Amino acid sequence: MDESLVVALGGLSLQPRAQGRPPPRSRRRFSKSLYLLRGLPGSGKTTLARQLIREFPSAVIFSTDDYFTEDGTYIFDPDCLEDAHKWNQKRARKAMKNGKSPVIIDNTNIHAWEMKPYVIMALENNYEVIFREPDTHWKFNVHALTRHNSHGVPRETIQRMKEQYEHDVTFQIVLHCEEPARHVNRSHGNRNTEDFSNPSSAFSNRRAHTHSTNERSFNRRSDFHRVF
Repeated sequence: MDESLVVALGGLSLQPRAQGRPPPRSRRRFSKSLYLLRGLPGSGKTTLARQLIREFPSAVIFSTDDYFTEDGTYIFDPDCLEDAHKWNQKRARKAMKNGKSPVIIDNTNIHAWEMKPYVIMALENNYEVIFREPDTHWKFNVHALTRHNSHGVPRETIQRMKEQYEHDVTFQIVLHCEEPARHVNRSHGNRNTEDFSNPSSAFSNRRAHTHSTNERSFNRRSDFHRVF
Protein backbone atom coordinates (compact mmCIF):
# COMPACT_ATOMS: atom_id res chain seq x y z
CA MET A 1 0.00 0.00 0.00
CA ASP A 2 1.21 3.48 -0.80
CA GLU A 3 3.02 4.92 2.24
CA SER A 4 1.11 8.26 2.12
CA LEU A 5 -2.20 6.39 2.15
CA VAL A 6 -1.13 4.39 5.19
CA VAL A 7 -0.32 7.62 7.04
CA ALA A 8 -3.68 9.16 6.11
CA LEU A 9 -5.63 6.08 7.21
CA GLY A 10 -3.72 6.01 10.47
CA GLY A 11 -5.21 9.38 11.40
CA LEU A 12 -8.80 8.20 11.09
CA SER A 13 -10.87 7.02 14.03
CA LEU A 14 -12.81 3.80 13.52
CA GLN A 15 -15.00 4.50 16.59
CA PRO A 16 -18.50 5.60 15.56
CA ARG A 17 -19.67 8.94 16.98
CA ALA A 18 -22.58 8.62 19.37
CA GLN A 19 -25.87 9.56 17.74
CA GLY A 20 -26.96 13.10 18.47
CA ARG A 21 -23.73 14.03 20.27
CA PRO A 22 -22.19 17.24 18.88
CA PRO A 23 -18.45 17.43 18.25
CA PRO A 24 -16.45 18.66 21.26
CA ARG A 25 -16.27 22.43 21.50
CA SER A 26 -13.02 24.26 21.98
CA ARG A 27 -12.56 26.12 25.27
CA ARG A 28 -14.14 29.54 25.17
CA ARG A 29 -11.67 32.38 24.90
CA PHE A 30 -12.11 35.59 26.88
CA SER A 31 -10.43 38.91 26.44
CA LYS A 32 -12.00 40.49 29.55
CA SER A 33 -12.09 39.37 33.17
CA LEU A 34 -14.31 39.79 36.22
CA TYR A 35 -12.67 39.13 39.59
CA LEU A 36 -15.07 38.33 42.41
CA LEU A 37 -13.20 38.75 45.69
CA ARG A 38 -14.49 36.79 48.66
CA GLY A 39 -13.58 36.78 52.31
CA LEU A 40 -14.64 37.56 55.83
CA PRO A 41 -14.07 41.05 57.26
CA GLY A 42 -10.40 41.50 58.07
CA SER A 43 -9.24 38.57 55.93
CA GLY A 44 -7.13 40.70 53.57
CA LYS A 45 -9.43 41.48 50.64
CA THR A 46 -8.24 45.07 50.43
CA THR A 47 -4.61 43.94 50.26
CA LEU A 48 -5.55 41.44 47.57
CA ALA A 49 -7.35 44.19 45.65
CA ARG A 50 -4.24 46.38 45.79
CA GLN A 51 -2.15 43.49 44.49
CA LEU A 52 -4.51 43.08 41.54
CA ILE A 53 -4.37 46.81 40.83
CA ARG A 54 -0.58 46.62 40.69
CA GLU A 55 -0.77 43.57 38.43
CA PHE A 56 -3.45 45.10 36.19
CA PRO A 57 -3.10 48.91 36.09
CA SER A 58 -6.22 49.16 33.89
CA ALA A 59 -8.38 47.44 36.51
CA VAL A 60 -11.47 49.08 37.98
CA ILE A 61 -12.65 48.08 41.41
CA PHE A 62 -16.04 48.36 43.07
CA SER A 63 -17.11 47.75 46.64
CA THR A 64 -20.52 48.13 48.23
CA ASP A 65 -18.69 49.74 51.16
CA ASP A 66 -18.11 52.79 48.96
CA TYR A 67 -21.81 53.60 49.28
CA PHE A 68 -21.36 54.13 53.01
CA THR A 69 -18.11 56.07 52.73
CA GLU A 70 -17.79 59.82 52.39
CA ASP A 71 -14.60 61.85 52.78
CA GLY A 72 -12.85 58.84 54.27
CA THR A 73 -15.54 58.22 56.89
CA TYR A 74 -17.43 54.93 56.89
CA ILE A 75 -20.94 54.96 58.38
CA PHE A 76 -22.90 51.77 57.82
CA ASP A 77 -26.71 51.85 57.68
CA PRO A 78 -28.39 48.43 57.38
CA ASP A 79 -31.60 50.02 56.09
CA CYS A 80 -29.71 51.17 52.99
CA LEU A 81 -27.92 47.89 52.28
CA GLU A 82 -30.19 46.77 49.46
CA ASP A 83 -29.82 50.15 47.75
CA ALA A 84 -26.06 49.95 48.25
CA HIS A 85 -25.82 46.60 46.47
CA LYS A 86 -27.97 47.79 43.59
CA TRP A 87 -25.80 50.90 43.32
CA ASN A 88 -22.63 48.83 43.20
CA GLN A 89 -24.10 46.45 40.62
CA LYS A 90 -25.07 49.43 38.46
CA ARG A 91 -21.48 50.68 38.52
CA ALA A 92 -20.14 47.27 37.59
CA ARG A 93 -22.68 46.87 34.79
CA LYS A 94 -21.68 50.24 33.32
CA ALA A 95 -17.99 49.30 33.46
CA MET A 96 -18.63 46.02 31.63
CA LYS A 97 -20.78 47.70 29.02
CA ASN A 98 -17.85 50.05 28.41
CA GLY A 99 -15.45 47.11 28.11
CA LYS A 100 -13.37 47.89 31.20
CA SER A 101 -11.12 45.01 32.26
CA PRO A 102 -10.46 43.58 34.63
CA VAL A 103 -13.47 44.51 36.76
CA ILE A 104 -12.93 43.69 40.44
CA ILE A 105 -15.76 43.31 42.96
CA ASP A 106 -14.52 43.66 46.53
CA ASN A 107 -17.35 42.40 48.75
CA THR A 108 -17.49 39.69 51.41
CA ASN A 109 -19.63 37.50 49.09
CA ILE A 110 -20.12 34.77 51.67
CA HIS A 111 -23.10 33.29 49.77
CA ALA A 112 -23.17 32.21 46.15
CA TRP A 113 -26.41 34.06 45.44
CA GLU A 114 -24.82 37.38 46.41
CA MET A 115 -22.49 37.06 43.42
CA LYS A 116 -25.16 35.99 40.93
CA PRO A 117 -25.95 39.50 39.55
CA TYR A 118 -22.27 39.98 38.70
CA VAL A 119 -21.96 36.53 37.13
CA ILE A 120 -24.98 37.23 34.92
CA MET A 121 -23.40 40.54 33.84
CA ALA A 122 -20.21 38.67 32.99
CA LEU A 123 -22.14 36.15 30.93
CA GLU A 124 -23.99 38.89 29.06
CA ASN A 125 -20.80 40.82 28.31
CA ASN A 126 -18.46 37.90 27.60
CA TYR A 127 -16.25 38.25 30.71
CA GLU A 128 -14.34 35.41 32.27
CA VAL A 129 -15.27 35.01 35.95
CA ILE A 130 -12.45 34.45 38.44
CA PHE A 131 -13.12 33.85 42.14
CA ARG A 132 -10.34 34.96 44.49
CA GLU A 133 -9.89 34.74 48.25
CA PRO A 134 -7.05 36.18 50.34
CA ASP A 135 -4.35 33.65 51.14
CA THR A 136 -3.76 34.98 54.66
CA HIS A 137 -3.34 32.28 57.27
CA TRP A 138 -5.92 33.98 59.53
CA LYS A 139 -8.73 34.28 56.96
CA PHE A 140 -10.99 31.94 58.98
CA ASN A 141 -9.56 32.72 62.43
CA VAL A 142 -12.36 34.65 64.12
CA HIS A 143 -10.15 36.10 66.85
CA ALA A 144 -7.61 37.42 64.33
CA LEU A 145 -10.32 38.69 61.98
CA THR A 146 -11.85 40.67 64.83
CA ARG A 147 -8.52 42.42 65.32
CA HIS A 148 -7.75 42.96 61.64
CA ASN A 149 -11.04 44.23 60.23
CA SER A 150 -11.14 47.99 59.71
CA HIS A 151 -14.87 48.56 60.26
CA GLY A 152 -15.14 47.27 63.81
CA VAL A 153 -17.19 44.20 62.94
CA PRO A 154 -17.83 42.41 66.26
CA ARG A 155 -16.61 38.89 66.90
CA GLU A 156 -20.12 37.45 67.10
CA THR A 157 -20.97 38.73 63.64
CA ILE A 158 -17.78 37.36 62.12
CA GLN A 159 -18.45 34.00 63.76
CA ARG A 160 -21.91 33.86 62.16
CA MET A 161 -20.50 34.88 58.79
CA LYS A 162 -17.85 32.17 59.05
CA GLU A 163 -20.52 29.56 59.74
CA GLN A 164 -22.50 30.68 56.68
CA TYR A 165 -19.52 30.99 54.32
CA GLU A 166 -19.99 28.85 51.21
CA HIS A 167 -16.77 27.22 50.07
CA ASP A 168 -15.73 25.92 46.65
CA VAL A 169 -18.14 28.04 44.62
CA THR A 170 -17.99 27.80 40.83
CA PHE A 171 -19.45 29.73 37.93
CA GLN A 172 -22.20 27.15 37.46
CA ILE A 173 -23.05 27.01 41.16
CA VAL A 174 -23.46 30.79 41.31
CA LEU A 175 -25.33 31.01 38.01
CA HIS A 176 -27.95 28.45 39.04
CA CYS A 177 -28.33 29.32 42.74
CA GLU A 178 -31.43 31.02 44.12
CA GLU A 179 -31.66 33.86 46.60
CA PRO A 180 -33.33 32.65 49.82
CA ALA A 181 -36.52 34.20 51.10
CA ARG A 182 -35.86 37.53 52.72
CA HIS A 183 -35.48 37.42 56.48
CA VAL A 184 -37.97 39.05 58.79
CA ASN A 185 -35.47 41.83 59.49
CA ARG A 186 -35.40 42.67 55.75
CA SER A 187 -31.90 41.36 55.44
CA HIS A 188 -30.26 41.52 52.05
CA GLY A 189 -26.65 41.51 51.04
CA ASN A 190 -23.15 40.56 51.98
CA ARG A 191 -23.18 41.59 55.62
CA ASN A 192 -26.44 39.92 56.70
CA THR A 193 -27.61 43.35 57.84
CA GLU A 194 -25.67 43.15 61.08
CA ASP A 195 -25.45 46.70 62.40
CA PHE A 196 -21.83 46.44 63.45
CA SER A 197 -20.79 49.98 62.63
CA ASN A 198 -23.20 51.88 64.87
CA PRO A 199 -24.60 54.09 62.11
CA SER A 200 -25.54 57.58 63.18
CA SER A 201 -28.12 60.04 61.95
CA ALA A 202 -25.33 61.80 60.07
CA PHE A 203 -25.64 59.16 57.38
CA SER A 204 -28.99 60.44 56.13
CA ASN A 205 -27.54 63.91 55.75
CA ARG A 206 -24.84 62.56 53.42
CA ARG A 207 -27.08 60.49 51.12
CA ALA A 208 -27.88 63.21 48.60
CA HIS A 209 -24.20 63.76 47.92
CA THR A 210 -23.41 60.05 47.88
CA HIS A 211 -25.55 59.55 44.77
CA SER A 212 -23.19 61.86 42.90
CA THR A 213 -20.33 59.39 43.46
CA ASN A 214 -21.62 56.65 41.14
CA GLU A 215 -18.53 56.88 38.98
CA ARG A 216 -15.82 56.72 41.58
CA SER A 217 -13.96 53.69 42.83
CA PHE A 218 -12.42 53.23 46.25
CA ASN A 219 -12.44 56.91 47.12
CA ARG A 220 -11.56 55.96 50.68
CA ARG A 221 -8.25 54.45 49.62
CA SER A 222 -5.78 56.91 48.21
CA ASP A 223 -4.02 54.43 45.93
CA PHE A 224 -7.19 53.60 43.99
CA HIS A 225 -8.43 55.84 41.22
CA ARG A 226 -11.51 57.16 39.49
CA VAL A 227 -13.09 54.62 37.18
CA PHE A 228 -14.52 56.87 34.44
